[in-house]
Amino acid sequence: MTLGENIADNGGLKIAYAAYKRWIEENGKEDKLPGIDLNHNQLFFLSFGQLWCSLYNEQKGKIIVAQSVHSLPNLRVTGPISNAKEFAEAFNCPANSPMVRRSKCEMW
Repeated sequence: MTLGENIADNGGLKIAYAAYKRWIEENGKEDKLPGIDLNHNQLFFLSFGQLWCSLYNEQKGKIIVAQSVHSLPNLRVTGPISNAKEFAEAFNCPANSPMVRRSKCEMW
């Protein structure tokens, strides 16, 4: 029931990151944000995760699973992120990290 949206989330993250990298090529690197110990690639992925930040109870979660064409919000983050080699590179994730899939799902 969620396959189409999962594919869209996966592809959307990939396209958005490519657009961000193109923007950097055309406009140059930005200065690091003061007081934040993350680089801009890391901030990109952090902002993606925050997009789906939500709080719901077990009953609402069951309704989402039973009736929605979307996966639960936490899965909308971990699915695409774990498929993005750029995420693993940005955070220097070891190959055996839970956020690094051995077999990545890539369509484009």
